[in-house]
Amino acid sequence: MSERVDGSAESQEGLGVPIDPGQRLSPQVARRVREMIVGGEVRGNDALRTEHLADRFGVSATPVREALMSLSGEGLVELRPGRGFRVVQMSRQDFVDIYDAQAYFSGELAARAAAHITDAEMTSLHALQDQLVAATGRGDPVSERIEWDLHAMINQVARADRLSWLLRLTVRHAPFRAWSTVEGWSSAAPDDHLPLLRGLERRNPRIARDAMTAHIRGVGELLADQLTERGILVDDEPPAGS
Repeated sequence: MSERVDGSAESQEGLGVPIDPGQRLSPQVARRVREMIVGGEVRGNDALRTEHLADRFGVSATPVREALMSLSGEGLVELRPGRGFRVVQMSRQDFVDIYDAQAYFSGELAARAAAHITDAEMTSLHALQDQLVAATGRGDPVSERIEWDLHAMINQVARADRLSWLLRLTVRHAPFRAWSTVEGWSSAAPDDHLPLLRGLERRNPRIARDAMTAHIRGVGELLADQLTERGILVDDEPPAGS
């Protein structure tokens, strides 16, 4: 579930962070529009007005249009000739598929990390786990940052730049940050880490891979349930003839 795939500044950006004029504008706008969609600020079939988004983000219409064209290529928005852009309604299964892809790449990264991790790095992971348990126990949203730091550290220890890059591609399609608001996450995340940490500590790639894969799939299902209840995702239609 980690938004901070490798601890980079790119993965830490949010809607509240101003657009950086020193960086390419269209990718920054695209990230924010993705978050608007997944966060439910705009819903399926809602129109996306180029001029309104330009005013909101303090940029010209050109990078906004470039961003929307990019998101159109990803299937998140649709360009309707003569009528502009609209949000494409995402199904629950589409969303779960994205998290299944994240689970695969995250699992492979955990397996690689098990082969490289040092005793000092294990100590740091255990410290993060202790902080996470304490934060979730008191209902502190700082738990989200601790969780992301733990995942980012595992991904860095893996020493697999291409896998990390592939994971970033999946994360971009389902950005989400407010994990402390997802029912069940505060207990599931710390508990899921226990077999993961055991696998890493034993330097056992299989255990680490299986634990991480199950963790990402599990929290993805929790989030999909919440977004479906809020009407952001639509339930999948039953097969024809069922």
